[in-house]
Amino acid sequence: MKRRISILLTFLFLFLLNSSFALTEKDFKHSMNFYQKLVEKKVSVEELIFTLDKILRKYKDIGVNLTPVKEKLLVLRKFKGSRDYYRKLEEKPASIDERITTLRRILTKFRNSDADLSGMEKELGRLQEEKARKGKKIEEVRRSRVEKSTEVAEVEEEFRLEEEAEEFKLGERSGPEIEEDFEEFEEFEP
Repeated sequence: MKRRISILLTFLFLFLLNSSFALTEKDFKHSMNFYQKLVEKKVSVEELIFTLDKILRKYKDIGVNLTPVKEKLLVLRKFKGSRDYYRKLEEKPASIDERITTLRRILTKFRNSDADLSGMEKELGRLQEEKARKGKKIEEVRRSRVEKSTEVAEVEEEFRLEEEAEEFKLGERSGPEIEEDFEEFEEFEP
C-alpha cells in the first residue's frame, strides 16, 4: 500500500511538473505577446527594457529559450546609450552636420530594432531643413556681396563718365586734351 501511494505521489508530482511547465511556456508566449503589443504602441525604450528585464527574471529558471529576449534587451540598451549620446550632443554646441551624421548612424544601426525611431526621424528631417535654410541664406549673402561689389564698380564708372561729360560741357578740359580732339578732326579735312 505504501508503495502504491509513493508511486501515485510520484506520478502526481510529474504531472504537476509537466503541467506547470506547459503553463509557464504559455505564460512566456503570453508575456512576449504583451511585449510585442508594447512595441506596436511605440512605448519608450525604458519601458521596453523594463518589460524584457521582468520577462528574463521571471522565466530564467524555467526551461524556456531566452536567447531572443537577451538579444532584444542588448539591442535596446545599446540604442538607449546611443540616444543618450545624441542628447549630450544637443546640449553642447555641436554643429548641425555632426548631429545629422550621428542621427543617420543611429537610425541605420537600429532600423530593425523594437525601439521607436519616429522621433529621431523627425529630428533628422528638421535638422536637414534647417541646414538647407542656412545654406540658402549663406548663398543669398554671397550673392548680395557680389552684387554690391559689382554695383559699386558700376556706379563709380557711371559717375566718372558723368563727370567727364560735365567737364566737356563746361569747357573745363585742358588745352592739350582739346588739341588732341581737334587733331582727330583735322585728319578728315577735305
